[in-house]
Amino acid sequence: MKRSMKISDEMHNLLIEKEMDGFLVVELRDALVSIDNSYVDPDDARRKIYRQILRFMKNDWLRVEGTGQQKRYFQTELFKGLQVCDIPKNTKINISPTSDYTVLRHERNQYKGELEIVFGEINEYQSLCRRFPELEPKLTPFLEQTKEQSAQLLGRVNVLTNVLKALSEDSQSC
Repeated sequence: MKRSMKISDEMHNLLIEKEMDGFLVVELRDALVSIDNSYVDPDDARRKIYRQILRFMKNDWLRVEGTGQQKRYFQTELFKGLQVCDIPKNTKINISPTSDYTVLRHERNQYKGELEIVFGEINEYQSLCRRFPELEPKLTPFLEQTKEQSAQLLGRVNVLTNVLKALSEDSQSC
């Protein structure tokens, strides 16, 4: 009789319950982040997913097609033939915070988007100054104003990122 193999709740949810097959690492990561809000940093989620994928490949549960970032992972017949025994999960007690912190994640993403736009404006002002040096005196005030705006947005993004990481660490330590 073979020893039973355990898979994480996340992989069970994604591969068995959601029947994901033929996926990229980033697709599996995005699916994980959408069902589990405890991942603030997408890189952390990607690393966790990739470790699980490597383990599944070692067990011949997944096969890969493609190269580089275009690698797609498919469930093998061995994986599809596995018997799934649901073991009762530990009961989680969710202590709901007095505030909903998802608004912080949305604000951070909004500021990141605005920051990208402002960086584009800075690049364009600099490009125009190089192409048309005679316009530099007129463009410089706009460029300086845009740089100040980028500094403020970057500060907001950094603050919200630090707060979300702190909240994530608090929830993981419980």
